[in-house]
Amino acid sequence: MDQQQINQRCVELFNSPRVQNKMWHPRMFWEVGPHLNVTSDQLTQPKVDVAELEVMLSAAAYEPSQCADEVNQRESGRADFIRRAVQSGQRPFLRRAD
Repeated sequence: MDQQQINQRCVELFNSPRVQNKMWHPRMFWEVGPHLNVTSDQLTQPKVDVAELEVMLSAAAYEPSQCADEVNQRESGRADFIRRAVQSGQRPFLRRAD
């Protein structure tokens, strides 16, 4: 999957009820400018690594991640760490977008 497809998956996961229950604001993960109430269409420029974001949002939504293998290949155990953190109620720090 390319970056744009991963971002689209992240937006879909972000809008899932389980992730919405976390009360995370889109500004934490995407550049949204001065807007407070952001629509899904505005979530196009990620602040964080989208593959790591996909792993985190997948864990929060209780769905299998499509990027976990890629993240673990870049840094062994990174995706597993992100998943465990979310499952224990934490929000892990994600790497900045390239």
